[in-house]
Amino acid sequence: MWRFVYTALYLLALPVVMLRLLWRSRREPGYRHDLAARFGRWQAAPESGGIWVHAVSVGETVAAVPLLRGVEALAPSAPRILTVTTAAGRERAADLLGDSVHLSWLPWDLPWCVRAFLRRTRPRLLVLIETELWPNLIHECGRFGVRVALVNARLSPRSAAGYRRVGGLTRRMLAGLDVIACQDEASADRFRALGAPPGRVTCPGNMKFDAVLPGDLSARMDRARERLGLDDGPLLIAASTHEGEDAAVLRSFVPLLQRHPDWRLLIVPRHADRFDDVWRLLDRSALPAARLSAGEVPAGSRLLLGDLMGELLTLYGLADAAFLGGSLVRHGGHNPIEPAWHGVPVFSGPHLFNFADVAERFIAAGALEVVADADALALAMERVIEDEDLWQQRSDAARAVVDANRGALGAILAAVRPV
Repeated sequence: MWRFVYTALYLLALPVVMLRLLWRSRREPGYRHDLAARFGRWQAAPESGGIWVHAVSVGETVAAVPLLRGVEALAPSAPRILTVTTAAGRERAADLLGDSVHLSWLPWDLPWCVRAFLRRTRPRLLVLIETELWPNLIHECGRFGVRVALVNARLSPRSAAGYRRVGGLTRRMLAGLDVIACQDEASADRFRALGAPPGRVTCPGNMKFDAVLPGDLSARMDRARERLGLDDGPLLIAASTHEGEDAAVLRSFVPLLQRHPDWRLLIVPRHADRFDDVWRLLDRSALPAARLSAGEVPAGSRLLLGDLMGELLTLYGLADAAFLGGSLVRHGGHNPIEPAWHGVPVFSGPHLFNFADVAERFIAAGALEVVADADALALAMERVIEDEDLWQQRSDAARAVVDANRGALGAILAAVRPV
């Protein structure tokens, strides 16, 4: 009954979802590629018996690279399938993996779409990354005899409360998972409380600490540095910002940049459909601004808009300090691991509930500073940039947290091996 209601609601919402996707494709044309695959009609499907991994967007795709390599070692002859949800994730997957995997969209979570996809692919195992819980996908995999593993799983209190409201659907969905490998014990406890079979829930840790950086990352950084015309002045990045944060950050940082004429602020909105709105904010400010999508950045530009999808990992490597968006508003924050790979001191607002366990590790090591608002953020960044010893201490701490938490991937592969 619950799944029938869910399917009916999904079907009613699908026209709106498709219109939004087409709207986003104005700026990200990749969304228009191979639309039939979203209905399960993937013409380039590989032979049967493959290992299917699903990653949502760029961050999950980067984390999926070592997982796919590990899966290849477990089953060398099995085709490897990677599905994604976003155009940026698909582009990054093509860059990182090339022809070594069969790449497609995740089909819409309607029974007939999932069945069409499964008939074409006939995988032996589906590996879902993080919290990609789709009721029809999991149900149909059970009907087709496909084992399902949820790895690097995380579940915030807010998400758990939402799943609890549809407890019947959630219990049946979790019962269809053969492995639930969690990032932290709190998430594992929440999955068990929602009805996941306790014997299938493990806690190997966060495999994003094990992610392999792209081999051409250094070259990408050099090209970006040249395009931005960076000199010896610091670059501050406000990454993955959400509505309400851009104006606050801009208002607080303009006086900071006026005190330090060689400093620059780069704002990277989380979603492409907000690029133009954020640009209007920057263009009206008291300082010269430029868009990265325009090509070479004019000399003297103090405010930069990062309106290029899939480039955040590269841009982190150029930054001297990074603010994680979605944390000054109640979105739940974003993951501090990517800037930490580069040894960049990290700052966040108070709302970090989506990444509470990871954030606590960085806070405890002195690698992540939590501030109350945008004014406090500007002062905190200025303090760290001006104190070379403090900056180095934060940078070393960030790298140390990453190094200390590696190893989850091996445990995840060990949990997946029996299925």
